[in-house]
Amino acid sequence: MELATTFLKNAPKNLEIITRENPLYQYARVISNTRFGKMPFCIAYCAEVAHVQYCINYCRDYKFPFRIRSGGHQHEGMCSANNVIIIDLSKINQIEPIWEDEEKTAFLEAWIPAGKQLGQVYDELDDYGKTIPGGGCQSVNVGGLTQGGGWGTSVRKFGLTCDSVLAIEMVLANGEFVTVTKKSHPELFWAVRGSGGGNFGVVIRFKFKLASILPVTTNFSVSWEDPEKIKGVITQWATLHATQGGIDTNLSATCTMIKVRVKNSEVTQKNNTDEYTYEVHGRMAGKFYGSKNALKDLLLNYFGKWLKGKIDDDTFTEIPENYSDTTSKSNQNESTANYAASQRTLIDKINPRIAAGYLKDQHDSCKKLDLTVLPNSGPSSTCDQPHPHKISSSFPKDDVNHEVLVTAIYEYLYKSCYYADANMYMSFHCMGGKVTENAGTNAFGY
Repeated sequence: MELATTFLKNAPKNLEIITRENPLYQYARVISNTRFGKMPFCIAYCAEVAHVQYCINYCRDYKFPFRIRSGGHQHEGMCSANNVIIIDLSKINQIEPIWEDEEKTAFLEAWIPAGKQLGQVYDELDDYGKTIPGGGCQSVNVGGLTQGGGWGTSVRKFGLTCDSVLAIEMVLANGEFVTVTKKSHPELFWAVRGSGGGNFGVVIRFKFKLASILPVTTNFSVSWEDPEKIKGVITQWATLHATQGGIDTNLSATCTMIKVRVKNSEVTQKNNTDEYTYEVHGRMAGKFYGSKNALKDLLLNYFGKWLKGKIDDDTFTEIPENYSDTTSKSNQNESTANYAASQRTLIDKINPRIAAGYLKDQHDSCKKLDLTVLPNSGPSSTCDQPHPHKISSSFPKDDVNHEVLVTAIYEYLYKSCYYADANMYMSFHCMGGKVTENAGTNAFGY
């Protein structure tokens, strides 16, 4: 406790520190996964490099435990712990474009802070027709996303988020502030990109090579309820991605299976009471760097026999070259949107959604289990506001039988319990393309 007092007493005057006595503490300590209700000693909201250096030097010299937090999205709660100093980077959040002209009209690179939220990055870069190959959740911050590799909806076109990093500003364990590049610190540059956050220092900013979102990109979303179609589509999707040259690198798509409750209208009408069935539904959604017509042709080529009656204008959202002019018009066609807005809509399609309402009549296999915790319904996805969740990830082996794997996952979900306040789903994410081309150039382990 005496050491902790010393930390507070000697801290820079402009470093905001939230301790347990502060009314904001209960808010400040929360991370995305509220399964981990950790009670840190304090949260230090660093607004400049000197603040980070003070925290690191103090914790090193006095052997005081600490955690680094960009945005608190870490699924297993590693950005927090009991009785630690949390070095929070969310106040270092200004994007700095590297302008190509004196008039400041164009740039191809930019410094983006670790504490900047991804949704804000999309919004600000969108004004210039630029983006980074970011993640699926708008609420994640750039620091954790990039150091973990960074999967997103442009992954096959541009690679992982970390593949676009050109330089890194960071504070090392000895308190030194350095700019890390492939030439200046080759091993550190390799390691920071994809190894996981906080292992080699505190990243302040990344210098990104930006991607152009023009002349046109197109998002799409298709859903199925029929079990054989769901299994057929996802098996074909997986097989295509496992085959070299099997799917266009301009297309990045995600498939999802989710356990749902569906009102049985015939039984409900007959008995005059709400009756439900419990099913597994599926969907596929993604982003294509090209036109709506070109994407339509691709999808019909890849998944034609499952798309009968499924494709219409509502399937696609095209972001045209002149989107920045047209989106301000009141009569803007709903099938077009700017890139940042369309990204939010796409993620809503990719992330699972559960039906609202409290489940009273449970699946036969679940009647003896009463696990309902929340009064109404659970959050829609891990991209929502903080809530308790559990996520795990697996990479299939090269010689896996995709049909057997997909069928086994479907059957597992079908036989599982359904609860209105629990979201049970399986997401299938694609890689390949630029990810494969960049293999070995970063520390991403898969």
